[in-house]
Amino acid sequence: MFEARALTVAALIASGGALAQGQPGDADFCGQYADTVTTAVEDASRDNPACLNPRSGVHADRQSHFSWCLRTPSDEVQGASVHIRRLTSRCTRNVLPTPEEYGGYAIKGSGQLEQPYGQTRGWEVKAAFAGRLFMYCVASNGAGNRSVSIGVDQAMPGDGRQWQLAVPLRSDKNWQGRLEIDGREPANRAGADVGGTASSDWTIVWLNTGQVEALRLGRQAVLSVGEQDFDFGLAGVAAAITKIEECRTRNGIAAPGAARSTSAGPTSQPAPEALVAPVAQEPANLVESIYRRAMSGSDVLDRQRRTQYLSRQLVRLIEQDELESARRNEPGKLEYSLLSGGQDELVIADLEVSEVSRQPDRASVRVRFRNTAVAGHAPVQTVTYQLQTGSRGWRITNIIYDARHDLLATLTR
Repeated sequence: MFEARALTVAALIASGGALAQGQPGDADFCGQYADTVTTAVEDASRDNPACLNPRSGVHADRQSHFSWCLRTPSDEVQGASVHIRRLTSRCTRNVLPTPEEYGGYAIKGSGQLEQPYGQTRGWEVKAAFAGRLFMYCVASNGAGNRSVSIGVDQAMPGDGRQWQLAVPLRSDKNWQGRLEIDGREPANRAGADVGGTASSDWTIVWLNTGQVEALRLGRQAVLSVGEQDFDFGLAGVAAAITKIEECRTRNGIAAPGAARSTSAGPTSQPAPEALVAPVAQEPANLVESIYRRAMSGSDVLDRQRRTQYLSRQLVRLIEQDELESARRNEPGKLEYSLLSGGQDELVIADLEVSEVSRQPDRASVRVRFRNTAVAGHAPVQTVTYQLQTGSRGWRITNIIYDARHDLLATLTR
């Protein structure tokens, strides 16, 4: 039988989501880690300044978190992410919810701030945040005393996740039972044995991917917990699961009505000069526009236009470097292309731009391309952009070229 108290990394992997698989030096993974813990600490310290404890890693120096992650095995980083978020929950007296053992969040509990995301086939979908930190997406059908919720959370950093089902049933904190769908055990080795946790009047079931698929295809389900049976209908659940998956992919941020695709097709036309980088632009669109303009022969990060793209800190540091270079009549710190991190001539081909992480005020965008100006076979290069939003819209706070090379480090060395 399933042991709920043993729900650790192995159980999470069995559920179809794996904890972060990044190795030391994985910039995307470390960017997510730094964003996660920095946001948690900033939110906690606003509620209670005594939460700050640098000796325990509870500080808001994002660059320090990022640099530590780059030289640390991913399992240690994942553990630190859970540890820091637990400390911030404790010092705020659970104003910020406590993550589960595996690093994610139960879809029912205390401290959640749920926001509407969408509706589909009689299910209302919401996204939940711990402060500004994305927690999970959940859909509820609101069918009286047969109301159920299904959702998927985010175990950060990486791509860890746990599908969950919540029903209005009292149970012990660590329980075990069975879930049958349409009168039988879910197929493909998914099994009917389940366990989970409890929160107030709710029983929460940890689901594996086979059980989620069975729910998607089913009509009626029965959850047995101890001597209690709870049966519920599954009308519209397939559409709800699809909407939840979309919600989680976007970290709970609903797509703006006018947002365009960020897939980089070769026929895209550059925007007129006056329309480059409007304040409302999405992070991936903003970064893509830099490369599109470069492909048409324009440098949007020159002195006149860089403030439309870069944070005030980066603009100030670049200007200081330029002034110092002119004063000394020597090359400055920036002896490479901001778009590639290299000194070779840059001719961009096979451009791909994608958003890899998103929180309400932070995002990471990955750019992949080939520099066909390089003689011989041009390998794929990857550059990661870190962005923050404020009164001026999204701005780039750092550009990461590899584990040992990023723009902010160059300018502050």
